[in-house]
Amino acid sequence: MKYLSVVIPTYNEGNRLPKTLRAVERYLVRHNLDGEIIVSDGGSKDQTVDFVKNFDTAVPLKLVRQKRRLGKGKGVKDGILAASGEWVLFMDADGSTPIGEVEHFFKYKFKYEVIIGSRYAGKEIERGQSWLRRKVSRFGHWVIVRLTSLDFEDTQCGFKLFSRRAAQNIFSRLKTYGWGFDVEALLLAERLGYKVKEVPVAWRDAEGSHLRVGQDSIRTFIEVIKTVRRLKRKN
Repeated sequence: MKYLSVVIPTYNEGNRLPKTLRAVERYLVRHNLDGEIIVSDGGSKDQTVDFVKNFDTAVPLKLVRQKRRLGKGKGVKDGILAASGEWVLFMDADGSTPIGEVEHFFKYKFKYEVIIGSRYAGKEIERGQSWLRRKVSRFGHWVIVRLTSLDFEDTQCGFKLFSRRAAQNIFSRLKTYGWGFDVEALLLAERLGYKVKEVPVAWRDAEGSHLRVGQDSIRTFIEVIKTVRRLKRKN
């Protein structure tokens, strides 16, 4: 069994993925970690898949593919379920949070099986977001807190670490495939009895995001409402 699996969901990330892949590879090699990288691609139409297939790496690299774009949540789910690591991290292809931030997570691994990054939990960070995206992000957080039982500063940060057991238990149950998948993953963690630790991480907004501020925010709220209702029916 590997120690750390790093899952990177992609969709048309041919321009941003190379730098992130190389950074993850260097981190695993430099720290002598028995790890693997899993790129979970959601039907890219650019050079992303060809790049991954031809990427010369010193660590094991898996490519998981969806035939068509079903959403980031589906990519994360498939990548995590294909992971063999004792610990499973998913991070964004743009490297907004550098891979080295996972070191801050490992200090909590003896007490927590779910450790999530936060862009807003007290660490001075370089956000680089537009005024509009900052306002929408914080409003979205306000809505999510009121729709759910979650008490975190940042549910949507694309940098989360799970023990293998927690990863399998949570993501095998995940039904939300859009941007609201983070909320369902955390609600499932809560339902399954996992203690969740929120840790501040360095983060910088990267150009080229596929998130459409207005349209995708509305879809996320709808997904969260559907998730809450579905989970309540199962109580």
